[in-house]
Amino acid sequence: MPRKNNAAVPRSWTLVHFLPGDFSGFRAENLVPAAFPGAVFRVKDQRRQASLTSPEIAALFPFDQLLLSANAVFPSGGELEVRASVKTARGWSPWFSWGTFRPGGSASLSSENVFGRMETDVLKLARKASVFRYRLLLRPEGAKPPLLRLAAACYTDSSLPFRPQAPAGSGAVRLALPRRSQIALNAPHSRDICSPVSLSMVLAGLGKRCPALHAAAAVRDAARGIYGNWFFNTAYAGSLGLHSVLTRLNSLDEARAYLEAGVPVTASLTFGPGELRGAPLKRTSGHLMVITGFAANGDVVVNDPAAPEDRTVERVYGRGQFEKAWLGNKFGLAYIVTEDLGRFLAVKRPYAELYEAPPGGGAERRKLIESQLLLNERVELAELSGRWARVRACEQKSLRADGRTLAPYEGWTETAALAFRPPLPPDSVVKAKTASAGGRSFSLGVKLNSSLPERNPSGRFLNGLVPPGPAALRRETLRTARLFLGDKYYWGGRSAWGVDCSGLVSLAFRAWGVDLPRNAGDQFYASRRTARKELLPGDLIFSSDASEPMDITHVMIYSGRGRLIEATGDSNSVREVSFEEKFGVPFRTAENAMVAGGKKIFFRRIIEP
Repeated sequence: MPRKNNAAVPRSWTLVHFLPGDFSGFRAENLVPAAFPGAVFRVKDQRRQASLTSPEIAALFPFDQLLLSANAVFPSGGELEVRASVKTARGWSPWFSWGTFRPGGSASLSSENVFGRMETDVLKLARKASVFRYRLLLRPEGAKPPLLRLAAACYTDSSLPFRPQAPAGSGAVRLALPRRSQIALNAPHSRDICSPVSLSMVLAGLGKRCPALHAAAAVRDAARGIYGNWFFNTAYAGSLGLHSVLTRLNSLDEARAYLEAGVPVTASLTFGPGELRGAPLKRTSGHLMVITGFAANGDVVVNDPAAPEDRTVERVYGRGQFEKAWLGNKFGLAYIVTEDLGRFLAVKRPYAELYEAPPGGGAERRKLIESQLLLNERVELAELSGRWARVRACEQKSLRADGRTLAPYEGWTETAALAFRPPLPPDSVVKAKTASAGGRSFSLGVKLNSSLPERNPSGRFLNGLVPPGPAALRRETLRTARLFLGDKYYWGGRSAWGVDCSGLVSLAFRAWGVDLPRNAGDQFYASRRTARKELLPGDLIFSSDASEPMDITHVMIYSGRGRLIEATGDSNSVREVSFEEKFGVPFRTAENAMVAGGKKIFFRRIIEP
């Protein structure tokens, strides 16, 4: 069964919009599409203000706090303002402003009304909202047009209790970052610049030359005389051509997932005397530091800028105390800064087709289809061409040309099918042919993470990701394959709504915690040779054309008693037939690598006895 998460309801969720398709339905004024990935919009007329207003966005759960962040590049100068309006039982609120960002000249704008109050960089509501919208305003200066790269919103239900979580990940992980002490700078305001000093370490790790005091001057909030305005810090990183998101994470496992992807996490903590042993500060109402790793026992490795010297900046804090100071007291507030958020994408539709090249009409689509991507399946963006995205399918592997190395399957899918998704690994998989929850359909093989605030199918439709023992795995793999009997054959299919031969095998194993490569040939090389007399139900039978014996073109599941299950174009169906009906010779006479019915036949094994 799936891992049980003792944090019943995550407290925060973050939306990130940075793909052209993310802005469908938005109202743009004085903005035109820009050359992606450099930006999504550019200002059309530099003499006028530009704006981008979202449609109504329904939250996954009611919230009472809202954070916004945005990334814009101003080649000739200018400023960026972000605003939001929320819908509560009172109706729509007026627009709240997070102030204006201009490197070296930013100013927050506090306000209050019956809906809530703007506290520098976080909107706190008097009553929970269920819907919001945001607006970005760009005010250009000079001859070169500003570029808009990203917008993000993070909402939180602060009424939910904090519950420590047992770690799901294990083992040590560590990123190497420059170490910078704010205290060693010996500037009049050195004790107040933990946020920009932390940010400068992250920027330096990304190859951006950014002295700590320069970063502090760039992010200073002139209205309040502070350096820790969250919106301004992330906007500054974004102005350097990076993707920078203000977010709140729900667990240390989520932080670990970013680190394993090579992205450090800049975290805000609050603690009192004795609440974070080993910290150079005894107490703080808000202090920023960079999470750079985890020790093997789960303790948190950080670069803490409050250390008195650069050489003592790296610290290791106890997991429990750090978890409470960050997740408990500050709702997991964090800056995520990276060169490319295209590594953190997943499918948001029940499934999406994957093509060899961007297709035209229906006939060309059938000709070019390679595979299917399931809901939540992770992909990495390689390039965009119009409404099509070339992606690496991280959960589907294929052999490289060297015949030895497995790498993500590559192909083209519709950009509108993709969305940003936190890199948390899954903890369960759909075992029913189809399931539904929250108005969404789930195919067999869809992987889920129970710590994310999404409506998922009930537990009776799910498996954990640890395979059962060999006997049960063989039995359940066959039972799962038989769910498709009678369905039409679908070339490239790998979902509940259609399968080809290797798609059927892939899903039957995936539903029980075993991930196989995508294609029949790759599945062949991922399996081991076995003899016909040793064949057990759940083993695999492969075939190739006798004229090209090393080009594996078909895979079947042996179901016992000389029978097999296959998705085949021969009958345009998924069927269970005898070996003799398929190949024209009795099963008892079959031998490995024999030729029958114009096919060369191979017996292979995935599940060890």
